[in-house]
Amino acid sequence: MKTQTLAFFLAVACMTVTQCKSTVAYTLPEGQTKSDTGKITLEQFHEFDWQRQVETLEAIANSVHTADDNGILASALIDDDDAVIVGALDAVLRLERDAFLPKAIELMQSKDPIIRWHAILVIEKMGSDAALLPMVVKLTSDKEWLVREAAYRTLRKFKDERKNKTHFYSVIFHLNEKNPQVVAEIYRTLVWYDDESAWPYLIKRSYHCKSAAELILVMRELARTKTREAQVRLKTLTRSQSVIVRQEAAEMLREYY
Repeated sequence: MKTQTLAFFLAVACMTVTQCKSTVAYTLPEGQTKSDTGKITLEQFHEFDWQRQVETLEAIANSVHTADDNGILASALIDDDDAVIVGALDAVLRLERDAFLPKAIELMQSKDPIIRWHAILVIEKMGSDAALLPMVVKLTSDKEWLVREAAYRTLRKFKDERKNKTHFYSVIFHLNEKNPQVVAEIYRTLVWYDDESAWPYLIKRSYHCKSAAELILVMRELARTKTREAQVRLKTLTRSQSVIVRQEAAEMLREYY
């Protein structure tokens, strides 16, 4: 019995010492905050698996950016794992770090469609060099619809293109686009050009829309031009077999004319 009691007290003593050591190990030095000890170094970042690396990149994007983070971002942008590259591009986008634009431009040509999408989102937000326009226009024909959609939005950032209309007919020739989200951006881009030669193409498209929703979208973009042709087409649509098309056409006539 005495032996068991002694063993019990020894066990309790060992647990107490272990807890004390644990407390000492996690006690922060005087004047140091938790954020000071939580900063990840580049060496530590390289030791993480891809999930921890993505979490680190998200933490960088959500915190006050420091010069030390540049090394991690630069390393992540050339990582072997696509998920890490996407995480790095997302961080660059949210932090608006112009220093990484050249790498984002390079990644617009990645084989991975999601990387291309995140790369062009960076260009959409921060890119302004007119030399990028041909690359952006090329992505309007990308296999991934998300990339095409972002490419049209990005195209509209280049003011000289609106004036010179270098790629105007390239946009028109894509009116046979099937994805409704991309089609919407094409319509907005044609209206953005503000070129009367586009209106007949949009009027023609209004007779071949795949759905009532697309037809309404086409006519809404046309109505904003306030042209005579658009007004006439809207009047004919007030007699459409679709109730929602008739209602929308009447509403647009009141709003724009």
